[in-house]
Amino acid sequence: MNSTSPADPPPLTLVSSHPLPPQPSDSVEPVAFLQAMSASLELDRVLNTLSRFLYDLVAHSGWEYHHADLGFARAGGKPDRHRLEYALTLNERGMGTLTLMRGRRFSEHDQQRIESLLGLAASALSNALQLHQTNQQLERDPLTGLGNRRALAAQGTQWLADSFRYQRPVSMLVMDLDHFKMVNDRFGHPFGDTLLCSIAETLREMTRTADLCVRLGGDEFVVLLPHSDLTEAVNCAERIRQRVNQLELVAPSGAVVQPSISIGVASIQAGMSMMTPAPQGSDSDADPNNVHTDLLNARGCAQEMRQIVASLLPHPPTAATLAAVAQAGIIPQYGIDLDTLYHQADLALYAAKRGGSNRVVAAPAASYEA
Repeated sequence: MNSTSPADPPPLTLVSSHPLPPQPSDSVEPVAFLQAMSASLELDRVLNTLSRFLYDLVAHSGWEYHHADLGFARAGGKPDRHRLEYALTLNERGMGTLTLMRGRRFSEHDQQRIESLLGLAASALSNALQLHQTNQQLERDPLTGLGNRRALAAQGTQWLADSFRYQRPVSMLVMDLDHFKMVNDRFGHPFGDTLLCSIAETLREMTRTADLCVRLGGDEFVVLLPHSDLTEAVNCAERIRQRVNQLELVAPSGAVVQPSISIGVASIQAGMSMMTPAPQGSDSDADPNNVHTDLLNARGCAQEMRQIVASLLPHPPTAATLAAVAQAGIIPQYGIDLDTLYHQADLALYAAKRGGSNRVVAAPAASYEA
């Protein structure tokens, strides 16, 4: 039995007025790490989990991940002066580049522990990358490389939810080429495909990296503009129209084709009434059924769901309650959903076509009370 005599000095504890920075662990429990890494196939979550365990080992202040082939980049923490970069591979397959940063140098021991952990993480990271690549392919138009309907639904729903949550505007351009059927009939479908690819490249050139460019099918394109109000969206649409007018493509017959495009614009923003009048330049009695897209096939179902959701919300709803249901892509009739935003922009496109084509027409901004 151990005993302490009265003469023994009491144990001392060092107390500091400044909290000490967290100290890295000597090791990571492999089973716990593998279980955490395998808990999700979502690439963002896998990278965040990896960063958390690496922090336990070496207490880095920031990290960056890049995968050039997938066009994927993420970062966390803050940059610092000492950097350690790893080119990640598995079975000779590149898996991107991971960079760790902190204020002091990484020792050889640090590097050994990092490399051991990255070796354990390789399989989980590879699985997440494969799923991410598959989702990218499912959300990409094979002809033009732009997004497709699935990308529009997924990204558009999220941006619409953010619009309500943070009270920021979001706008949509709906456009199609003028007289495209005549081009196909006269010069053939391969040349028509070449023209569509040229339009896709123009959209990439004239929009921001943060914008979403989508080919819905045929010669119909959509651009979704987060954090852009109606004026900014109209300006973007006009730049696209003018740039398309400058294109000159030589057909197999030697004829020079100069395309034109018509664009409808719609926007939503906080702080105004929910009235959505007919777009400027269109007939007030225009038939909504004339809108030329099969996206509207689901409108009846969406309207029924809006009525059900609306019955469960206070009247009038607040921005917070609207944001709560925005994640589902359905805003009750007090607000607007992605389908309604598309419908307004497509009506504006219809008005542009009726007004003589090769023009931009804007629908008055749809709004919700904040």
